[in-house]
Amino acid sequence: MKVKTALAEELVRTFIAIELPPELKTALGSFQNSLSIPTQAVKWVNPESMHLTIKFLGDTQLGQISNIIKGLEKAAQVCSSFSLCTNRIGAFPSLSSPKIIWLGLEGEIEKLNTLFAEVEKNISGLGFPAEQREFAPHLTLGRLRESASKIDLQTAAETLKTTPPVPKTSFKATHIHLFKSQLLPAGPIYTKLAKISLA
Repeated sequence: MKVKTALAEELVRTFIAIELPPELKTALGSFQNSLSIPTQAVKWVNPESMHLTIKFLGDTQLGQISNIIKGLEKAAQVCSSFSLCTNRIGAFPSLSSPKIIWLGLEGEIEKLNTLFAEVEKNISGLGFPAEQREFAPHLTLGRLRESASKIDLQTAAETLKTTPPVPKTSFKATHIHLFKSQLLPAGPIYTKLAKISLA
């Protein structure tokens, strides 16, 4: 038991992401409030916690953190900063059967894809396998609750289908971050472990 406990203490949940500017977080919060989805049907993401995920690493050995940061520094050296803009609302698996509500992005997507590829290349050798699914950059707004009634889910689907055009808000990505994630009953807490400038 002591060995298992010690091992557990060496693990932290981590992910790689781009932090969003305060003005965008405010705009996303206002957009959440404009959606007429029953509160009992959806758990909105706190705007202050929103980010653009590049790669979720999951349980990570503390001893690997420095190697991950070195990998991210290598990736950042060949990736310049870029601009993105919110453009449309979407849902996984679909707008007709929403489970996760998100906003899509447009702008310098090729540069974002290059950053993703470089991160994958420099992290995969550390025991974090490359993603099998195509990279689909998005900003998560909320998740439909498992306890939501069929009527509430239908209301959510109809609301998403008839939502007015999303206000476009631009932002510039100049850094990538390594975050630690702590899952708590009140919601996740994200702690920044590293901030790395793009070229």
